[in-house]
Amino acid sequence: MSHKSLNSNQRIIIIMGIAAAAVYLGFKYILPLFVPFLLAWAIAWVLRPAVSFLRKRLRIPTAIGGAVMLVLLLAGAGTGLFYLGRMLITQLTELAGNLPEYEELWYEQVQGICAGGDRILKLPSGTVRQVVEENMQLVMETVQDEVVPALSRQSVSVALGMVEGIGTMIIILVAILLIVKDMDTYREKMQQAPFYQSVRQITGRLSEAGAAYLRTQGILMLIIACICTVGLLIIKNKYALVFGIGIAVLDAFPALGSGLILVPWAIIRLLSKDWFEAAVLATTFAACQLVREFLEPRLLGNRIGIPAIGTMMAMYVGVRIFGLFGFFLGPLGLIILVTIYRYLREG
Repeated sequence: MSHKSLNSNQRIIIIMGIAAAAVYLGFKYILPLFVPFLLAWAIAWVLRPAVSFLRKRLRIPTAIGGAVMLVLLLAGAGTGLFYLGRMLITQLTELAGNLPEYEELWYEQVQGICAGGDRILKLPSGTVRQVVEENMQLVMETVQDEVVPALSRQSVSVALGMVEGIGTMIIILVAILLIVKDMDTYREKMQQAPFYQSVRQITGRLSEAGAAYLRTQGILMLIIACICTVGLLIIKNKYALVFGIGIAVLDAFPALGSGLILVPWAIIRLLSKDWFEAAVLATTFAACQLVREFLEPRLLGNRIGIPAIGTMMAMYVGVRIFGLFGFFLGPLGLIILVTIYRYLREG
């Protein structure tokens, strides 16, 4: 290895170490401060073509056109969220009211499974059921002693969070109007900034890969939620929408997937000799798997260039470091580092 090559490799290692630290610190401490303004910029970017059309064709000032389009966007999104939220609340309320009935049904199913376990393992009758009941009792005691008091202590924090959320929404709305009004000016100033071309090369690749990843996950979650909801509607489940959305969220996690819910559910219905419901659930699971296996590579293509195991590792590390949002931040952080590395190697 030549001295020049060694220096080049050392330089890349140092820069990548600094970049990794910057990504961590940025996601941990800086990103939360700028999330409202990033959302505002994204929404303003979506509204910009319509605002430009109103200005050029109808001679409507940019500020007024931005306000009109923002009101229309909020009205459309608010209407959709209202009806979707009402359906979700209705189903959740009904589910909560019927929990005792489902608890009894679940207990009967568990009894049957435990009895089968005794027969298969050739144990005295009631042995498996006793083990299950002891563990369930331990779980219930843990919930009563730790989870419920913790939720009660968080009530004040939830109320303060709601007030903070309303304030943040007002800031986002005002920021959207300001960005729409002066977006062209901002772009011109950024283009005149030093190091614009170098930064643009990195951000261009990053935006392509990051947008492809987020768009792919969003599309897949929407399609899988629809598939699961339709499947549950076929078996006349009262909570098809709630369960459909929940299964779609689980399916986005490689380590979990829709099979975490659908496969045990199908097995239980199969043991109960409900052939039709078991077949629908199994078909729904198969459809979810086929959609993800068929669409994900085609939607992502080679724009990310990260193997599946790398994405899974990034999700795991992201969730461990950043919590639930690490599911998205982990892969995005990996995309940033890979993009910087490729830029350095090519440079």
